[in-house]
Amino acid sequence: MLIQIIVVINYSLQGVWIVLQLIVATFLSIKVIKTKRYNIIPLILFFFISSLRIISFFMSPSFLIIFLIMVQFPNILLVIFTKLTFFKHKKSPFKVFLIILIIVRFFDFIIRINFQISIPMTYYLEESNLIFYYYILFSITISFLLSHLWLGITALRYYKIIKSSNIEPWIKLRYGLIGWGSFIYTFSIFLYYLIPYDIIGLFAFPNIVYGYIILGFTVCYSLSMYFAWIMPKCLKNRLNKDFQVIEEKEYEEDELLEIVKKELSERNS
Repeated sequence: MLIQIIVVINYSLQGVWIVLQLIVATFLSIKVIKTKRYNIIPLILFFFISSLRIISFFMSPSFLIIFLIMVQFPNILLVIFTKLTFFKHKKSPFKVFLIILIIVRFFDFIIRINFQISIPMTYYLEESNLIFYYYILFSITISFLLSHLWLGITALRYYKIIKSSNIEPWIKLRYGLIGWGSFIYTFSIFLYYLIPYDIIGLFAFPNIVYGYIILGFTVCYSLSMYFAWIMPKCLKNRLNKDFQVIEEKEYEEDELLEIVKKELSERNS
């Protein structure tokens, strides 16, 4: 009975995560059509693919190859989004990050497809093949550091820049949510290192404990992205209660920086 409850809770949380990401992806798709902000397209694909890969995993073992292909793309898409959004006309480590990710994810796919490596493992792995298990850990780590951590640090840097500027508070909060959500989510990867390779199955102890903590990080990340991109009107109004809004406008990142530069210039003149 306890195991059944644990399984139901697990699938329910997975469902919440999937639904939140699909809602955000759908909302952003409509936003792109209306605003022509095509830099958001990689983020839309990130949310869609991240959700669909989990759905394909639970649908049928015959979808395994589709799942393994989908696993390789979300982090790459997130790096592209960060480049197009924050570094479109600026120097950045984008090319280096992209090349590293493509190489790392290519070998990740080859290893997963040939040795059925997963974390936690679904079968007992021979010690001679442990190097492949640790490569998958390495692949997950590099992927998160180059995508989520880069986005988190960049968004927090922008948040710090615009924090004291005359910009609507809800816009500032968006950058804070994206930054802190991505930054904190990055460090959930280190929980994977605590999962024993020789204990089989997600619901075995202690895999289930670490699995729930990771899932908790994932749901919190999805919630932060949901409120960052689909902020309820009542929350916007509450944040803006002491701010006089002349015209509600979505700013490009370069526009925000220009506003900040103009304000600093006026203060120093």
